[in-house]
Amino acid sequence: MIRTTACTTVQPIQRIHIQTSRLTVKIVNNFIHTMQKCSPRPRAFLWTKNTCLCHFYDGRGLFSDTPAMRRPIACHAIRPATPRISPESRCDIAHSHRLMAILHLVRQNILRNKKTLLVSSIGLIIGIASLVFFIALGNGVKRVVLEEMFAIRQIEVVPRTYDFGFTKFSILKLDERAIDKLSRLPEVDDIYPKMKWTFPAWATGGKEVLGKNFRAEVIADGIAPHLADDLAHPERFRDWDSEISCKGTGIGTEAGCPPAQRCIGNYCQKLSCNPDATQLECPAPTYCTRDTHTCDMPIPIIVNPSLLNVYNSGLTTALSSGTGVRLPKLTAEALTGFIFDVELGNSYLGEAAQNDPIQRKMQCVGLSAKAIPVGFTMPLSYVQRFNAYFSGDKQSRTYHSIVLEAHSNSAVARISERVRALGFELDDTHAQADRIGLMITVLTLLFSLISLLIVSISAINIAQTFFMMIAERRQELGIFRALGATRTHIAQMILLEGSFVGLTGALCGILLAYISILIADAGIRQHLPDMMIQGASFFDLSPQLILAAIVCGIGFCLLGCARPAWRAAHIDPVKACRGE
Repeated sequence: MIRTTACTTVQPIQRIHIQTSRLTVKIVNNFIHTMQKCSPRPRAFLWTKNTCLCHFYDGRGLFSDTPAMRRPIACHAIRPATPRISPESRCDIAHSHRLMAILHLVRQNILRNKKTLLVSSIGLIIGIASLVFFIALGNGVKRVVLEEMFAIRQIEVVPRTYDFGFTKFSILKLDERAIDKLSRLPEVDDIYPKMKWTFPAWATGGKEVLGKNFRAEVIADGIAPHLADDLAHPERFRDWDSEISCKGTGIGTEAGCPPAQRCIGNYCQKLSCNPDATQLECPAPTYCTRDTHTCDMPIPIIVNPSLLNVYNSGLTTALSSGTGVRLPKLTAEALTGFIFDVELGNSYLGEAAQNDPIQRKMQCVGLSAKAIPVGFTMPLSYVQRFNAYFSGDKQSRTYHSIVLEAHSNSAVARISERVRALGFELDDTHAQADRIGLMITVLTLLFSLISLLIVSISAINIAQTFFMMIAERRQELGIFRALGATRTHIAQMILLEGSFVGLTGALCGILLAYISILIADAGIRQHLPDMMIQGASFFDLSPQLILAAIVCGIGFCLLGCARPAWRAAHIDPVKACRGE
């Protein structure tokens, strides 16, 4: 329903005809709470059912414009009585009421334009969702690749070699003196040597998990047990032949000893056995070794997940028999606990430099990214003893690489420079990790720029929407200005509306990104069940990223609303009320 009212002032006498709707009347009526109570001159306002809203600037009175009554209305109710509170406190209260009134107007404006604002913010929602998705993906992939697959904080140092085509040699060796030099480097928290065994060996077995026995050459190395910190049961990866202290006189766990070991003189001692006996003399999982005639625990080993992935993806077909029987695919659970026989010092390639071959049993205790890609890894002390036995003491004192654990990721570059200054080199995997990390960063930056471009286009669309809304609300804004609203009040109202649109769009975009992350994670786990990193998410949705997305959504909306807010604040109230 549209009605025509008129407003008359005293000096100068002027009549302004205003066409208003009931919605505009309601909004303007709520805006009365923004009157400036702390101004030097109180301003008079009146709104009734039968009179128009008049604003009288000289404080002398209000004039009704109804046909039945054209006389001044006293303004005594407007002039404040003796204040009971200080002027400063009254101003604070007035400002608080004014802010609440503006927020109420913002809410009403958003509700009556919700469809228009929703359509204009679709681009913002998609842009924020893509921005969060790609940044979370980049951070997650970088974390998985650099920290779990390559362990970027762990720098592997190798001797510097010189290649003359027909031979290679190195001047500096990785021995105890090299360990002492590297351990003194600043920002190095710990140091772990690694050693490969220097003798031939082969392994036999596999019927329990593969259906038939195999024999194959063995490649192995040794690391400090502390490095295998990603095992489900790291306490199983230890040297069972080392000196173990105990208390009491019992056997096994009763005295704090491994199975088949007795506590004698506060140290665990292996039980004796006869390998030719028809009856088993060693309790499981121990076995009787032929060369020492003692009950020994199987040597614990770990396998790299990539080796299991290679077996499941290609070797199952290559190693299957010609009768059509395929080898089963293995899982980490099936491989853990598997025991097989190994002959050390003898293989297809020849025999060891010294001493006769010996037989041992080995047991897989889990999968770890710290193991070598091809072969298996055992505790370092086993490799040192075997190298000394088959290759001499010199081989048992020379390491093939040394792992330095940096204090933080930012310290890796500085430690690498100091390592090269000492005459050593870094393993190829470290350079490969740097290249992969740079590639991931570049791709993440590229997709983030595309997402920001989408958000920028959405901000332009939101700006056009606010221009149209301001054009439709021109008369309403003019009435607000006639009622005493300052340009700052109008600009604040428009910017608050834009902030609400940005906040809502950012939250919806984050929710959409979270749903997309869940779907993508489920797809990765479904289609890559035997991948290298099992159970790890390739997305990193951090609280900092969520906060940055919210700030980005609100910031771009404020940029888009800046020009419409300026135009709304500079509307001429007289022309707007006249509809000009």
